[in-house]
Amino acid sequence: MQTERPKQGIDVLIERSEQPMLFLAAVAVVIYLMELKGVWIGLGIEQPYLYGALAIDVLFVIDLLVKVAVQGRTYIMGPWFLIDFFSSLPILAHLTMVPLRGLRFVRTFRLFRVLRALRALRVLRTLRVLDTELGGPSSDLEAREQSRLDRALSVIVLGYVAFFVGVTAGGQTSNSDEFWLVLGSVVGMCVMLVVVRFLLPTIAARQVRGLLNVALPHQVAAHFLEDPDSYDRTVSGPATIIFCDIAGFTTAVETLGDDTDTLKKHLEAAMDAIVEAHIEQDMIVDKFIGDAVMSFRGGEHVNGTAEEHAARVVLGALAGARALREQNNPMFKSVKTGGASAVDALIGTFGTQRRLAYTILGDRVNLAARLEGACSKVGANNLFCARTKQLTEGVKQITWRRIGYLSVTGKQEHIEAFEAYEAGVDVSWVGDFEAAVSLFESSDFKRALAAFEAVDAKRTHGDGPSRTYIAACRQFMTEGTSEDWRPVLVTRK
Repeated sequence: MQTERPKQGIDVLIERSEQPMLFLAAVAVVIYLMELKGVWIGLGIEQPYLYGALAIDVLFVIDLLVKVAVQGRTYIMGPWFLIDFFSSLPILAHLTMVPLRGLRFVRTFRLFRVLRALRALRVLRTLRVLDTELGGPSSDLEAREQSRLDRALSVIVLGYVAFFVGVTAGGQTSNSDEFWLVLGSVVGMCVMLVVVRFLLPTIAARQVRGLLNVALPHQVAAHFLEDPDSYDRTVSGPATIIFCDIAGFTTAVETLGDDTDTLKKHLEAAMDAIVEAHIEQDMIVDKFIGDAVMSFRGGEHVNGTAEEHAARVVLGALAGARALREQNNPMFKSVKTGGASAVDALIGTFGTQRRLAYTILGDRVNLAARLEGACSKVGANNLFCARTKQLTEGVKQITWRRIGYLSVTGKQEHIEAFEAYEAGVDVSWVGDFEAAVSLFESSDFKRALAAFEAVDAKRTHGDGPSRTYIAACRQFMTEGTSEDWRPVLVTRK
């Protein structure tokens, strides 16, 4: 595929001349309208006006010839050549004795130069994320659309010229009639240019925003539209991450069999409940991983301290779980959540030249994923690391219970895990559970077993973590422990 040659030297000068030439075009049209109203004759300066008009016409002829010499066939075959060519024709009125009154009108075509300045809408030109420099279907489509635009513009320009030259041919049109024809045309052009300048970019921006909101978190999409060149910037800072895995997906697949439409309907409804809760807490919804959602809070696109990030993420996770329970979804009723807080995570756009994704990287991201996987092994609804718990100590809407130390896949360190509960939930048994954990950690398995059984009995539907500890207590009471034993629940596969 042929690539566009880089703009250098004279090409850059030609591009920079667009604004001054546009100003001259506006001046030429204004003084032409004043000529039609007899202003210059009335002031007795018709001759200076003619010299000034001639100078402007000469500049446009030079502009045309330079573009032809430098850009060659590419320029001549495009619609902008026609506009420049016709707007340079008034020079003939100065060089020939033949009446060419109709040519005076084509000076107004210089205003079409505004279209050249606007043809690449800023929101699309600067948003390099959408720029297909490597070719492919997107660039082919763009080329076809540009070709259609060029043909349409050429037809319009030719039709305009034919009409007005025909109307003014032979000198039958008075200056007053011509004045109103020209003024009406100028007003029409200005209205069109206003539409192109303001309405089309607004529509394009709305469409791009809608597209980006589908592909990117809404905070990131809004920022990219404001500052397109920031798409490849990364930052480091505190963040809290969660992985939310909807329980029951495998069972639902086996139950529904080939009825994938029903599976999709119920899964999307469950995802909606969880994601809406995350969005309400201004969390960044990173990605969907099968039946799981990864979200986080941190980075330059959300405001807040490390404490605020952690609090919002925990509250969002709890609200999402509650919303799913209240939805009464026949297939998906609960979600398992793992979360962790990072002191310094890397946040930004990562990937390749062909595909990018806005995400977060770091050790605590991996930990959050491992804690989510450990929920089922432990029997907890959610598991967070100690740092998340510490950051949210003063948040009244959150109650914590200490699960204890876990050994999770991919981590050599033993993780102290905590489970979070919303305000209003009966947690009167939490103290008893944590006392039982202390007994277990001191190797008093007999008393710990009795304490865990009491907690399990207190809860209406039993307590998953207590049952996990009950099994461990019975095992150690039967088999004993090694000399290097540590009070750690193993959740590795």
